[in-house]
Amino acid sequence: MFNTLKANIDGNLILPGEQGYDERRKVWNLAIDKYPAAILVCKTATDVVAAVQFAKEKDIPVSIRGGGHHVAGTAVCDKGIMIDLSDMRKVTVDTVRRIAVVEPGATLGDVDAQTQKYGLATPTGTVSETGIAGLALCGGLGYLKGMYGITSDNLISARIVTANGEEIQVSEQENPDLYWAIRGGGGNFGVVTSFEFQLYPIGPEVLAVDVMYDYKDAKQILQKAQAFLQQAPDEVSFNMMTFQLPSLPSVPEALHNKRVIVIAGLYAGDKAEGEKAIQPLRELASPITDQTGIVFYTELQSRFDLAAPKNVPVYGTSLFVKELNDEIIDTLLSKLENPPRPSLLVQFWSCHGRMNRIPSDATAFAVRDASFLLSLDVDFPMEEAGKCKDWIESVYEALLPYSLRKSSYLNTVRADEQITKDAYAANYERLLAIKKQYDPTNFFRKNHNIDPQI
Repeated sequence: MFNTLKANIDGNLILPGEQGYDERRKVWNLAIDKYPAAILVCKTATDVVAAVQFAKEKDIPVSIRGGGHHVAGTAVCDKGIMIDLSDMRKVTVDTVRRIAVVEPGATLGDVDAQTQKYGLATPTGTVSETGIAGLALCGGLGYLKGMYGITSDNLISARIVTANGEEIQVSEQENPDLYWAIRGGGGNFGVVTSFEFQLYPIGPEVLAVDVMYDYKDAKQILQKAQAFLQQAPDEVSFNMMTFQLPSLPSVPEALHNKRVIVIAGLYAGDKAEGEKAIQPLRELASPITDQTGIVFYTELQSRFDLAAPKNVPVYGTSLFVKELNDEIIDTLLSKLENPPRPSLLVQFWSCHGRMNRIPSDATAFAVRDASFLLSLDVDFPMEEAGKCKDWIESVYEALLPYSLRKSSYLNTVRADEQITKDAYAANYERLLAIKKQYDPTNFFRKNHNIDPQI
C-alpha cells in the first residue's frame, strides 16, 4: 500500500513491526498509546507534501508530530500516517534582521542554543524539550511575554502545506487570513514546514527570580502576587508553582515531602534596575530559600524540565482568570487539600504587559485580558488514571464559574470541542470560515479541532 509513498520521499517510512516503530510512535504523555499504520520521518518539506497528497488520495487520517510534547497526545493517531517532523530541527539566525528561521521539529532548547550564540531570543515556553511548532501554533507563554508578547505574536512568516498538498508562504503580505489563523489556531490549517520568529536582545546572562516559600503561606502569597502584577513593569514575567518536594538525596532532609510554592521569573532589562523591580516577589512571605541572581538564559529556560518528566502518564487542565481574588483562591486551596498524587503540579502564570496590549482579534489567540493562567498537571500509574482524571476535572468544574469566559490554554488541555470553542471566544467564527476555505473536509483534525462540517 505504501510503496508509492516510499518512492516519492527522501525520509524514512516505518511500518508496524519495523525497527524504530515503537520508539517513534511514543509521545511525551505515556497515557497516549496509539498505533499508526505508518510513520513518515520527514527530511524535507517535499516529504510532507508527498505524505499529505498520498493520505488525501487514499483517504487515510494523518497526525503531525513536532516535539510530541502535548498533554493531549495529538501527534500520534491509530491506523493513520504519523507525519514525524522531529528530525527537522535546523535553526538559522539572521543577526541583521534579528530573525530566526526554524524547522518544525526543533525544540525550545534547539532555538535557544542557536539564538543565544548572538545574545538573542524569541519568546517561548519554559520546558526546553517542548517542540516549538505546537507551542507557537497555540500560543506560547514564557518568561518574555510581558516584554515581547507570546510566541505566536512573534511569528513573522511561515511555510505551510495545506490540505490540497500545496506548500505556500504565509505572512502579513501573503495569505494574510491564514497568517492570522495560525497565530493561535493550532494545526487546523496545515503542516508548517518552516517558521520565522522575531528575535530580541536577551542574554546570554539574565536576572532570574528563584524563591521558594512554604505552602502554608499560599493565600498570602497569591494575594500579594496579584497586587504586584497590577503595577509590574513589562520587563517582569513570572510563574508560581506549588508542588510537593520529593524525598531524594538532592533535597535537604528537612524539606522531604514538604509542600512549597516556587516563584520563578525573569527581568528582561537592565539588571541593576531589575533588582529593585523584582524585590516584591522575594518578599511575598518568609522564604525557605532565595536563589535569585544572574544566570545564563539557557539555564533558566531548562531549569524546570524535571517538572515535565518524560515517559509518564499525565493529565492536565487550565483556565484563565481575570484576577486571583479571595473567592478563587479559597476555592482552589480547598480542592488542593486532598490532591490525588504527590506529583500534582499547580502553576499560576502571570499575564500582563505586551501580551495583553495586543487586541484580542489581532491574532487567533484570543485571551488578552487575563491576569493569570491556572494550570494543573498530575502524573500517575495507569491503575490510578481514572481517579486522577476525575480529580483534575473536579477542580476544573469548581473553578469554571470564576474563569475568564471559560477560556483554557490549549497547549495544556485535552482535545475537546467545547474547550476549543471557549478558548477562541469571539475569534471562533472567523477561524471556522478560514477552516472551511483551506480544509473543508477536515483533513487536519488530529488537534484542537475546528470542525468545518458541524
